[in-house]
Amino acid sequence: MIRFGVVLTCFCAACGQATPGDVVVTVSGEIGAQRGYPSSLFHDGWSVQFDRYLVSVRNVELVAADGERRAIAGDVLVDLQKGDVELGALEGIPAGRWGVSFVTAAPTTSTQTPDGHVATADVERMQASGFTYWLEGVAVRQPEGVFTFAMGFASDVVMSECTNGVDGTLGVVVPEGSAAQAEITIHVEHMFYDKLGTHRGVKLRFAALAAVADEAGVIRAEALGSQPILDLKDRSGQPLRDSNGTPVVYDPGAYDVTNLREFVTQSIVDQAHLNGGGLCSTSRLATLD
Repeated sequence: MIRFGVVLTCFCAACGQATPGDVVVTVSGEIGAQRGYPSSLFHDGWSVQFDRYLVSVRNVELVAADGERRAIAGDVLVDLQKGDVELGALEGIPAGRWGVSFVTAAPTTSTQTPDGHVATADVERMQASGFTYWLEGVAVRQPEGVFTFAMGFASDVVMSECTNGVDGTLGVVVPEGSAAQAEITIHVEHMFYDKLGTHRGVKLRFAALAAVADEAGVIRAEALGSQPILDLKDRSGQPLRDSNGTPVVYDPGAYDVTNLREFVTQSIVDQAHLNGGGLCSTSRLATLD
């Protein structure tokens, strides 16, 4: 009986020790980055397809309630047009709830390209210009025709206190002896929103971007700066109107933006989420350096 009691005591002590789990970290641009958006989704009838959608991510961290941190080392630059990319796994994480934070910022000399689809020239361009995002693609609408775009945007921000898009709770719950998913989800359609600071009542529009295309039909981010956000123009320099003749209006909300480039850049700041639609608090990286 004494021996049995000793064995039982040891067994119960072992049961009290939770088995650690893992967290698999991925980044995804969803179907929008891979296949684009049909004209049926755009309020002004345009369709958009991406040839490249590059995003630079760094400092993916899990944060426990007691302040303990677990991080995936290194900076990465991936092309979301090619598909979802697994950044790695954080292993041996104590079971329980962990907060999630990450940074979107321009690549550095230590940035890696784990998916193998990013050319050296693209990395160097983004480094030199301070671009967090670089995207290229094609936009089509008849009778306007076919336009191409090649645009870079700087969006150096810390995404923290992220809610989980699956259940709306904070961060992720690491299960005992199993793996949780932490997907950095990039909603690439945000750059076509006509409102800032909300998802309610937004419409996807492209005509204001097409209006600044050069003679070769190429749209560049620099040219977006020529579109006053409160006085949008068409390609002939007249007020931009929709198919019903109503002036096209973009709503900047509480943001101090004066032109379309600033507007789109702010839209891009808010497009990174956790596990689908989970929202994150954003802070400019410079304020935390």
